[in-house]
Amino acid sequence: MSQVCPRCGALVPDGSATCPRCHASTQVTQKISVGDLVWCPGCGALVPPSADVCPKCGRIIREEVPERPVRDLGLPQIDGPDAPSEAESARTGVMTRIESAIPPASDESSPAARRDRMPRPRAFAFAALFAVAVVGGAALLITHPWDPTASVTRASEPADTSMSGYPGAVESLSGQDREGADADGAETDPFAPIEEAYAALSELERATGESEDALLDACETGDASAIPDGLSQAEAISIDVSNLISDAALLDDCDGLYAEDLEHIQTLGNWLRNRCDALTRAWQQASDASDLSASADTIASVLRSGSDYERLFAENYDAWKPTRAQ
Repeated sequence: MSQVCPRCGALVPDGSATCPRCHASTQVTQKISVGDLVWCPGCGALVPPSADVCPKCGRIIREEVPERPVRDLGLPQIDGPDAPSEAESARTGVMTRIESAIPPASDESSPAARRDRMPRPRAFAFAALFAVAVVGGAALLITHPWDPTASVTRASEPADTSMSGYPGAVESLSGQDREGADADGAETDPFAPIEEAYAALSELERATGESEDALLDACETGDASAIPDGLSQAEAISIDVSNLISDAALLDDCDGLYAEDLEHIQTLGNWLRNRCDALTRAWQQASDASDLSASADTIASVLRSGSDYERLFAENYDAWKPTRAQ
């Protein structure tokens, strides 16, 4: 295709860089067809179109694609030159038979098909043995032939009715004769346990005061060796007071005759136990303290938390002394 000179408008042959008329430069890019050129991917040399190997480095440019194998199945040619004509095919009546890989369905009316559908003797035998085992095991489980009396619920030995209706010897009736007799036949005094519980409260209160004094002396002198024994003694006093309260609740009040005295004893015991709780906490804090003298004030404040119970006990102990009923 010819070009037009941009200066004079004359036709310029294709590929010419200047105008043949005015000799002006056409200033266009040369078009070079590279569709048929091949370069070597290894060295970059230009390779002829018909060459399969690079002439410079010897690298293979075009690999030969192996021919795809074709399997000859020997099928009859229908449209080939050797195929029989339509007249010959109609005359002979020969048709190509195609065999199927799927087996045909069995004929239900044939004896072989009925025999194939019948269960095998081995299946019959296994089913019979399994049924015998299940039924026999269930029968053994229900009947217990080794122990016929295992499922019997009725009594097998007659009860002894020789003493039927006889209540036995009754020594005393409940609710009567509250002042019973001891093992020697002597009558017990219901006031004696109440009086003993009242006296035991006084002894435990005195032991509590001695334990408080021992704790204060140990804090003043800084003697930590007396702390373990003092703590054990305080815990023992607290246990004794709790046991005394529990025992007092079980004492006989003679149908309400000594009910008020027993109530006073339990109240005094509760005050003393609260005081013992404060004493035990103080001993425990002294046991945990690293410097006994430095913790003396803290221990004393814990000990003073039970002073109100000490005052109540001292004010009411003498006034609540139990008196024997006439």
